[in-house]
Amino acid sequence: MTTRSFGAALVSFVRTYAVLLGIVGLGAALRILWNDVASYAPADEAYYVSSTQFLLREGLSAYPRLVAAHLERADLAASPTPLRWGYFVMTSLACAADAPCDGRALAWLSTLAGIVSIVFTYLLGARLVGPRAGLVAAALTVTSPLQLALSRRALQDEVYCAVFLAAAWALVRLVQDEREALRARGRAMALFVLLATLAFAVKEAFVFPYAGLAAATVLASRSRVRPAEALLFLAPPVLFFAGFVLLGRDASAFVELLRLTRASFLDDYGIQYQSGPPHRPLFDLFVLAPIVCVLVAFALARLAERPREHRGALWLVSFLLVSLAAFAGLPKNLRFLVVLDPILRLLAAWALVTFPWAGRARGAAFAAAWVIPSAVLELALFHETFITFRTYDPTTYDVLRALGALPGPAARAGASAFPFVFFAALGALLVGLVVRRKVAVSEPETNAESRDEEAAEMPAAKAAARAPKEAGGPNFVAFWLGAVVVAALAIVIAWKASSPIPAGKPGGAGPLAVPPNPRAAPTRSLGAQPDPMTLGLAALYTQNDPVLAAARFREVLAQNPDHYGATYQLATALEQAGDPRSARPLWVKMATMADGIGDMKTAEHARARVAAIDERVRAATMNDPEVSMRLGLEALYQKKEPEAAAAHFRAVLAHHPEHYGATFQLATALDQLGRPAEARPLWTKMLGMAEGIGDTKTAEAARARLAQKP
Repeated sequence: MTTRSFGAALVSFVRTYAVLLGIVGLGAALRILWNDVASYAPADEAYYVSSTQFLLREGLSAYPRLVAAHLERADLAASPTPLRWGYFVMTSLACAADAPCDGRALAWLSTLAGIVSIVFTYLLGARLVGPRAGLVAAALTVTSPLQLALSRRALQDEVYCAVFLAAAWALVRLVQDEREALRARGRAMALFVLLATLAFAVKEAFVFPYAGLAAATVLASRSRVRPAEALLFLAPPVLFFAGFVLLGRDASAFVELLRLTRASFLDDYGIQYQSGPPHRPLFDLFVLAPIVCVLVAFALARLAERPREHRGALWLVSFLLVSLAAFAGLPKNLRFLVVLDPILRLLAAWALVTFPWAGRARGAAFAAAWVIPSAVLELALFHETFITFRTYDPTTYDVLRALGALPGPAARAGASAFPFVFFAALGALLVGLVVRRKVAVSEPETNAESRDEEAAEMPAAKAAARAPKEAGGPNFVAFWLGAVVVAALAIVIAWKASSPIPAGKPGGAGPLAVPPNPRAAPTRSLGAQPDPMTLGLAALYTQNDPVLAAARFREVLAQNPDHYGATYQLATALEQAGDPRSARPLWVKMATMADGIGDMKTAEHARARVAAIDERVRAATMNDPEVSMRLGLEALYQKKEPEAAAAHFRAVLAHHPEHYGATFQLATALDQLGRPAEARPLWTKMLGMAEGIGDTKTAEAARARLAQKP
């Protein structure tokens, strides 16, 4: 390498990483600025915080107790499972470094992960589609509404996105390494296995993108995948399982937690808000990133022409398509699709820097002409959705409602300024275009001749390098850059001017006050717009639709976890919807809240409902011999409660008088209770049953017991 080429390479390197540093700095500033959530949701975020506090207090040796609590407590069925041991280890470290351990500490972990995601978006892009595309993708990621939103929450999703990108980068780095010696690639393999295992441990649903990574590697690989590399894909899931067993000390709990995760897809929230057609994720992504998705459509069209010439982009598309196919049959929530957001931005950036657009040069100004309008629009979408309306879960319903596409709570339409803004922007654009063309036509002929003479004297290589710039012309690029920015600003201004005014904001109607009696029927004043509380009361008491009512009351509690009326009404709706297990913790909470304000009537009612639910659940389990036997064995041998165990075994015998195990266990329980007279006839019966089937060991135990004096 000559001194001149080395100097050019050094300048290019410094310039690239200086730009990257500026992009990451801007992204970090935005994420730190908006990491200002004051209250965290009582659902997933509260569970992450409480579990981390428990582990921080008791140590990781208490992880089996965390697993056991999740399996035993019905109120945790819809919460994230302890399968995410990698995330809990990271939250414990975050809390150890940033006390106190609360939602804020976990949110800072998400913020840091959001910054790391920008870096790995560039690194992955530089490997697959080149450093220029990687920089553009990183710039597009800075204002991603989805990643900005998740970077401020005490959730694992943004951490999952960062670890996924790191694992994908390690995999691409491994595949692109053309060295033949397997031993020389050992470090790269170990890095990929480590990061992929961590991705599994942060979110078990990584199994679906992981299939996409494997498929993309096979489809886009230049050479045949080696057997050692194929076996390498088996290591991360095996290590994920081994890590859980090492911490949880119960291999069977792994399968049970997976079953609970699958069952949680069928709760009323999932049915109401996370179902729909297979293409719904595409629509959700387009709503929050319209310009990026349009560019991705262009990229797919160009790639279809010559796929083998662009293997890096083919890898991205293969992963995207396989992952979308996997998510088509899963609960549809943008939180689950966060790993696809950087992939879309990488494809959009690749389309911008690779293909000619109207025969013009593709320089930094051209990329900025797309990145800046996208940033303006996405920041507006983010602010409206996640700041103004404080959207917690970015489902289609919540996002569209926040953006005014669905009826919102207590909102009224503002005066539409769209026609004025539209025609003003269009007029300015046309005037600018006409002025530019007249200036170009009236340019002196001598200037053209002088440029021709200068080009003739210029060396061929230098002229070729200059030709693309003059083809586009700096004035042309600057003009269209300004035009696109003005158009984007016009769209945002028009949208903001004509969008609904939310409740509680200046000029909007105030929120509907909850009646003193939480069971009161809904009332509406003249001109008032319905809020979720009013809609829920109407659904519960007028429409007799408890499932819809429960969804409305959950909206209220998402904004105000201690809302008195919504807590009461949600518990009532869940009972009417046939879900007493979910209603029970709400009644317990209701009793505590009512005691706190001296509302004895409501407190007594809440306690009565808790007792009724417990009795109903107990009766249901008693009628199921398998459930009753399991509960009886747990009570007898684990909890050391023979009285409760005897009740379960009696329930089994009431419906199945000849039940072998229940007869033996009930006799044992009565002996432990000091009731040998009641146990003796059962031992006599047990002896006859055991001899009848040739169970000599049990028969001997029964004879020994009968031989004892009462």
